[in-house]
Amino acid sequence: IWQHFTKDSSTEKAKCHHCTVSYCVKRGHTSNLWRHMEHKHPEGEFEEFCEKIIRLIAADNAAFRIVERPEFRDLFPPLTRMPTRYHLSKVVMPSMAETLRTTIFQRLSGKRVTLCIDQWTCKGGRFTLSCFNAHFINENGDLRSLVIAVPPLVGRHTADNLRAQIEEVIDKYQLDVVAIMTDSASNIRKAVRD
Repeated sequence: IWQHFTKDSSTEKAKCHHCTVSYCVKRGHTSNLWRHMEHKHPEGEFEEFCEKIIRLIAADNAAFRIVERPEFRDLFPPLTRMPTRYHLSKVVMPSMAETLRTTIFQRLSGKRVTLCIDQWTCKGGRFTLSCFNAHFINENGDLRSLVIAVPPLVGRHTADNLRAQIEEVIDKYQLDVVAIMTDSASNIRKAVRD
């Protein structure tokens, strides 16, 4: 975030490099700066940053442990004060979730996509995590992929539950799905058979 703001230690304010706005940054809090960049100066870099964090969360299967991972720390410049788990859960994640929903909708709406779906159970089968990857051709003719976050399925997972989840994603993001690919799990095959 400090690539976009200059901190004045005497006033404990940070001035935006892109406009005339200044924000208070007492005790090193930067949530106002992140929100400002996200809403006033959205950039591809911010979207890429969010996607990297989401991929770390998916890899670790624990959203708030990522603050301790070296890969998470490598996303920031040296000597950056790392966000706490509380800050991540109450400020960063809700803001990122809405940004990602909007980004996914903008990037995929009306595009022909192939969905790759994988599932695994956690906590002794009490809930099922799903991973949806949308593959599409962008405006330049390049193959791109985008992870679509979906809520876990609670309870025993069935083909009907998964089918409802797939239909919800298709409807929510207005996807034109041309194919659904999956591994050999029978529930997934049944859910996407038609």
